[in-house]
Amino acid sequence: MLLELSSSTADAGTTTFAPADHLLGIVQRIVASRDNTRIVLPGKGEIAILPGLGEYYASVQNMAEFCTAPPTQFQVSALGEAALPSTAGKRNIQELLWNAAFQASQGRLAEGCSKYDVVQFRHWPNLTRLPVTPNAARICALLTRHPTTIMLLHRMLCIDKEEVYQIYSAAYCAGIANTISRTPESANPETQVAEGQPAPAQERGIFRSLFAKISGL
Repeated sequence: MLLELSSSTADAGTTTFAPADHLLGIVQRIVASRDNTRIVLPGKGEIAILPGLGEYYASVQNMAEFCTAPPTQFQVSALGEAALPSTAGKRNIQELLWNAAFQASQGRLAEGCSKYDVVQFRHWPNLTRLPVTPNAARICALLTRHPTTIMLLHRMLCIDKEEVYQIYSAAYCAGIANTISRTPESANPETQVAEGQPAPAQERGIFRSLFAKISGL
């Protein structure tokens, strides 16, 4: 599912989001507990999570709407109290974590992530079954082949940093992104200044050449 970034994406001064403020936080707690659990959003559907099997079952009208509902609206109970959703199909729990993080992100980084992280994806996500941004395939092509700083990535691909943040956040929460190193922002004042400036034409040409070699595209 291809999604355009919202015009309200990444409000000024708000560059991170807290999973606890979204469905994502509920799912993460369930996965950590390893307890089979049912999540219901009245009138919108339900999800059954089986952490031990790495699976979930969903009977949801609109997954984006489900993932962005306030956490206080969900009814959470042990799965033993109810059967699996009758119309549900088995899916990999990584897909649910990606979906929940993608919808919560709205162009922001998940707490614990930084634009200075050096990242490499462990494997290609199944983009045909996930919500994605217009340049998601290009981001994945680079990050599956070569460890790259998140801040540098958007300049290499000449795309908005909010788009990179959204895909990184989704992959990170789904366990697909391997954060190789982290550097505090305060340790990179010169880089912070450079990031706000557009890359000169010659530099963009170098970036495109490097990306072509890495991705084979």
